[in-house]
Amino acid sequence: MATDKAFVDVGGTSMIQRVLAALDECCSELLIVAKDPPAFAHLPARVIPDRFPLRAPLVGVCSGLREASNPWAFVAACDMPYISPNAVRLLADLAAGFDAAVPWTGGRWHPLHAVYATRTLPVFEARLADGEMRLWAALAALRVRRVTAGELEAADPGLGTLHNVNTAQQWRNLGGVRPERMEA
Repeated sequence: MATDKAFVDVGGTSMIQRVLAALDECCSELLIVAKDPPAFAHLPARVIPDRFPLRAPLVGVCSGLREASNPWAFVAACDMPYISPNAVRLLADLAAGFDAAVPWTGGRWHPLHAVYATRTLPVFEARLADGEMRLWAALAALRVRRVTAGELEAADPGLGTLHNVNTAQQWRNLGGVRPERMEA
């Protein structure tokens, strides 16, 4: 997209505001990791600058985990306008006894809609130091609770919670379409 996805309008509200509203229902702390912190200063969350100049989700996860005050953190992308607080709660419950709880649907991980123990920060930072930028690849070093589509659907029928918007066409397709009917 030709603009910052966080501020794209979905149903009269920016995507980032939708994400924050959903997470405010189930999280005790809201953090935004941003390359341009002043652009997010007006939002009801603590804004943290990315610690590294690289553009990779793993960098944002490291920055957020370093600043989180709780032992567990739900990590989400800013382009997920239908995050379900019930799905977040389920992931948090399923994370007990593991380093992370990460959805696995359609033959792939969804590491930007997952719960991580903040103690995993050194593992992620070591991956960055090794030049590994793929968040899903770093999961191999963790004890991950793989959360199936069926388990997640119990909290969010239709899995709209996993839907993200990567292109202008996907954004245009949101008009009037209920999240349960969208393809992830």
